[in-house]
Amino acid sequence: MKKLKDLSTKALFLSIMLPFLYACSNKSDNYPEGYVGFKQSKLLEEHDKELAEYDLSIAIIATSKSKEDRTVSLSIPAPTSGQAAIISLTESQVTIKAGSKSATTVVKVFPNRMTFKQQNITLSCTPQWKEGTTSRLTILLKQK
Repeated sequence: MKKLKDLSTKALFLSIMLPFLYACSNKSDNYPEGYVGFKQSKLLEEHDKELAEYDLSIAIIATSKSKEDRTVSLSIPAPTSGQAAIISLTESQVTIKAGSKSATTVVKVFPNRMTFKQQNITLSCTPQWKEGTTSRLTILLKQK
């Protein structure tokens, strides 16, 4: 009877712990298989309104390495009529080199052009191959 109790206790322990062990495996990210896009989906940036401009570094990642270069296209929405652009891209296409899992690009932010104390800007990253899906990064710009 004691052996049966020990065996059932071990089985219960394993059935509880296996999902945790599986979740803590080597694949610790929450990205879908074959994902190429922004490292984050949201980003908070605080700045002084008096700044004319500053550079913001954005990471683009891939979940796996590739033998070929991978190019993604970046885009931002056009500013509404009568408004100056708050953000501008320094490059419209970014390439993740073969054998690498990430690349970085820089966007220019113009805080003195903001009309509100906080604004959301959405960047889109579109892979330049058929199976790729578009990812989006929402940047919340806040004045200090």
